[in-house]
Amino acid sequence: MLSVLLAIVVVAAASLAYVGVTINRDVVSRIEIINAVGSKTALVVYQPGLSSFPKDISYAFANGLALAGWRVKVTTASPQASSDLSNYSLLVLGFPIYGGNPGAAEVRYVGRLSNLQGIEIVIIATGAGSPGKSAETMKQKVLAAGGTVEESLTLFSMAPNEGNGSATDIARNAGTKIAP
Repeated sequence: MLSVLLAIVVVAAASLAYVGVTINRDVVSRIEIINAVGSKTALVVYQPGLSSFPKDISYAFANGLALAGWRVKVTTASPQASSDLSNYSLLVLGFPIYGGNPGAAEVRYVGRLSNLQGIEIVIIATGAGSPGKSAETMKQKVLAAGGTVEESLTLFSMAPNEGNGSATDIARNAGTKIAP
């Protein structure tokens, strides 16, 4: 009986360690360009989550921006993501919610940004069903870096979302409403 209990504890500890490392790591990706002929350029920086939901929502919003006439660059929150935003008119921060807080990689990315003045910022928090203070926490970090949040969107994979359609439809529609 003690052996079974010890095995359960070891498996649980290993699982928690895996999840902890996974949700806090930086994922490096190449920059993807959507609508290379857009009139203004937006940068979408997202943190991948345990599921594909944060990525799917970030890309849906990016596709909405492209439909509205934006040139959109999409990448992940990592040390390789551009912290020089002088060539961008819009910054979109997409992140998963963990424990009611924004993902750590996205928080670290915002911490590397020194001057956000003159750039519109959109916050997209994604989670299973409880937002906690994640969007407000990220808004405070953006304000501390000199930015202004133009829009904040929280979408859920398991709880009902405000608006019509799926979460990806809502994100895409929200992106189309931001004119370049």
